[in-house]
Amino acid sequence: MKIFKRCAASCALLVGVLATGVAAAAYPDKPVNVVVGFAPGGTNDILARLLASELEKRLGKPFIVENKPGANSMISANYVKHAKPDGYTLLVISSGGLTVNPAVYAPNRITYDPVKDFEPIALLARFPLVVTTGPKLKDVKNIAELIKLAKQRKVPLTHGVATSSFQLAAEVLATAAGISFNQIPYKGSGPVVADLMGGQIDLAILDSAAVMSSVRAGRLHALAVTSAKRSEALPDIPTVAESGLPGFEVSLWSGMVAPAGTPKEVVQTLDKALAEILQRPEIKKRYAQLGMDVGEANSQLLADSIKTDIKRWTAAAKKAGMHYE
Repeated sequence: MKIFKRCAASCALLVGVLATGVAAAAYPDKPVNVVVGFAPGGTNDILARLLASELEKRLGKPFIVENKPGANSMISANYVKHAKPDGYTLLVISSGGLTVNPAVYAPNRITYDPVKDFEPIALLARFPLVVTTGPKLKDVKNIAELIKLAKQRKVPLTHGVATSSFQLAAEVLATAAGISFNQIPYKGSGPVVADLMGGQIDLAILDSAAVMSSVRAGRLHALAVTSAKRSEALPDIPTVAESGLPGFEVSLWSGMVAPAGTPKEVVQTLDKALAEILQRPEIKKRYAQLGMDVGEANSQLLADSIKTDIKRWTAAAKKAGMHYE
């Protein structure tokens, strides 16, 4: 009888181990929820939908994008932080949500730890921001004219804010130029673009993916890009540094993370699939059309980027005097 019990226990253990292995190998075996912290139309939303479609083709199950905008992506980050760490809730988030928010908000305002609460999966894209104007400033052709106008105005120019990182970029520019902006908050780049084209605001520093089509169509005007060098997608648009503010440089990235504790096998499955997707010529072409550089499907690189950028943005926010209690 004792021998039989030992055998039964051993068999049960073996079955459990095999079942676990099968479950890990079978990921995903149901739809995956991909959360985005902004309204439709911005970089994170565009990337999430593009890559969700590709992941669905490659891994065989639906990857469903869900927008949870608000509080500079903190609502979405907090939601994913508390999700079950099984690989079926993922977050596509910009460097702002993970590295700028901790730099500009008081600790009691941040409901998540960008290092401890998430499992890095892949760095999806790198991109510049674009200093963009609409109909209200149709006669402003470059950064020098923008600064001149801002200094002449008794009331600050209105700047549409889609994320904390875009606001920080605007504050760094304003500090360097000796001007100020009236910051108008929005829940994503899409609504900012709509109001910019409609003449409700003067300008916006926005992600390239959100404005590329409107700039090319002549509905918006790109004054400068915030990267250290010109964008390959916008080669005729100078950098802010070229435009009279030497040393100015703000480049951002978007990444995919999961709740802390997500199995390594799941992370590796997603990492491998994304690595293959990001190397496809048609994906690279699409990225170029959006003014973005293809990222790297490397979880350790993303983890290192998060830690490095928190230090970088904390210093920048302190210099710009940007802090919220």
